[in-house]
Amino acid sequence: MFKLNLEKVKELRKEKGLSQEEVAKMLGLKTVYPYHRKESGRQSFTAEELMMLSNIYNVPCEKFFYSSCCKK
Repeated sequence: MFKLNLEKVKELRKEKGLSQEEVAKMLGLKTVYPYHRKESGRQSFTAEELMMLSNIYNVPCEKFFYSSCCKK
């Protein structure tokens, strides 16, 4: 099973030197509050938003996920 790695989402934003407000605007959100809720895990990102973040950060979408399965 794959889970969204919110720490990676936050890390990539900071690496690009972008604020939550700037990314919120890039995603078409009217205020920073919904983006803050998404990045903190209180609200889910949509598939479209993850694709947009992939383009903004210039990374493949897979970069946002980690496997929750244990490796033997």
